[in-house]
Amino acid sequence: MNNKWMMVAYARVLALMSLFVLLASCGDNKVAGGTEAESTIALFVQTAEGKPASMARVRILPNDYLSSGLAENAWNETDEDGQVSFEVSNGRYTIEARNVSDDKASGAVHFVALEAKSDSKVDTLKLGELSSIEGFVVLGENAPVVRVAGLERYVVPDSAGHFVIDSLPAGSFDVQIGEPSEVYSAKVQAAAGDTLFVDVSDADANIKVVTSKKSVASEYPEGDWSAHESLLKELNGFATGTLGAAGVADSTGKIKKAKGEICMVTTTDDYVEVVDSSKVDSLGNPVKSYVAAAGSLRECAEKDGAMWILFEKSGKYILYAPLRIKSNKTIDGRGRNIRIAGMGILTNESSNLIFENLTFTSPSITAQDTTSRRALSIHNLTHHVWVDHCLFEEYPLIELDIKRSSYAVTLSWNRFENAQTGILFGLEPDIVVDSLQTLTLHHNYFANMEARGVLARHGKLHAYNNFFYDVKMAGVECTDSAQCYVESNVFNIENPIAVYRLENEDGSPDAATRGFAYAFDNMFSRGGENTQDALVFKPEYKVTVDDADAELAVRVRNESGPR
Repeated sequence: MNNKWMMVAYARVLALMSLFVLLASCGDNKVAGGTEAESTIALFVQTAEGKPASMARVRILPNDYLSSGLAENAWNETDEDGQVSFEVSNGRYTIEARNVSDDKASGAVHFVALEAKSDSKVDTLKLGELSSIEGFVVLGENAPVVRVAGLERYVVPDSAGHFVIDSLPAGSFDVQIGEPSEVYSAKVQAAAGDTLFVDVSDADANIKVVTSKKSVASEYPEGDWSAHESLLKELNGFATGTLGAAGVADSTGKIKKAKGEICMVTTTDDYVEVVDSSKVDSLGNPVKSYVAAAGSLRECAEKDGAMWILFEKSGKYILYAPLRIKSNKTIDGRGRNIRIAGMGILTNESSNLIFENLTFTSPSITAQDTTSRRALSIHNLTHHVWVDHCLFEEYPLIELDIKRSSYAVTLSWNRFENAQTGILFGLEPDIVVDSLQTLTLHHNYFANMEARGVLARHGKLHAYNNFFYDVKMAGVECTDSAQCYVESNVFNIENPIAVYRLENEDGSPDAATRGFAYAFDNMFSRGGENTQDALVFKPEYKVTVDDADAELAVRVRNESGPR
């Protein structure tokens, strides 16, 4: 048995030696680094199914090669048997293979080290799916170039610091951010499919690279009240004391514990048409009316009493009229993909409310005017509202507002994207002065805002550990005597905090619209500074505040929104 195995092995060695001789005599693929080839690298490129990959493109570069942005190195092609060879000097190399079959691209990467003179390699390279490395750079004065050592990849982050290195085969890579000789540079080992967050904003600090982690999906509560109790343990800030379906608010605003009922949403319908043939209109036609569909979100939300609203199935729930939710409700989308569209949810002196794990998506009205409903409108003396792990995906004007003397609101771990303004806190002074309203805003993500992340008028705002990634005008606009306590946020925008809403004709700030901000321990990457106004309140409740750094930014970006 051993002799047979040795004979097979000896035959394979002879075959490889013959291949080296053949390649050395006819190969014309060379890599810069020497005028005379000392070694040969031979590859057999295969598809994912193990078949020869003919006409696949293959390129070999030194491991430490960094692209200049120009296509400097040509691809070679495999023959009909999937073979290709290179004559190279001794050293370390990165080999990348690419192939397109049936309009589907595949690729592979391979690392080779040739240490001894006349050393040679024969390897099989199997193609697989392509992926990408996504990254976010906290920008300094200049946007650094992003490259991958050993590959022709040269990417410039966009104005918000975002970049994507695409068409990468499976493998681990040295990602170089900036020039190695410069202070603003970083090198990180990353695998295809990773998301990086790199802080190159402070020349005096060590470059920090954070690799994102996949967040754990939430589980469906199954009507287990212990799951509701565990949710309440995550609440802090001004809305502390909110119980949702586990309590009842009395006429004085005090909330007492009281186990509510479970209301199961079993349909995505909103209204249904009801025909009353016993009544006719002026034309003699039966009278039609519309009522909340049985088992609908509207039916559950408009019931009296404490209700824990759960969803039987994922889906898009379109509201054809504003949903006027009643007090003492928990709308819980954990374990489901719940997308609420249409005219949005409206509170009206309704309190003790929890909105958990929901997505508010494109409304039925798309014009950018004041008739467009908000996704969620908290107004008219509403109090004790907690909005947690929700996504406000796209609304034309403002995604969420808190106004008309509503107070004790906490917004946590939400995503506000694709709107003019994410949050409106208070109305213009000539409409109403909302000096009693209070809002805690923590671990929220703001991106692609045409105007502001938050517009505050009057009232008290405590904002901490939020990430303002891409907001055009101001992250927090604290105006009209609003008091804004702003601590340990990450601002990747040019104008983090503004304290005037309007300007005079000469461009000077309008003193009548001034607000007051007390800002400290914030991270500013593209402008801004911490300033403390003594007129600002200090929160009396205790919370754990994380340091404002790259690690916080990537946590907020990846863990905010539905889970």
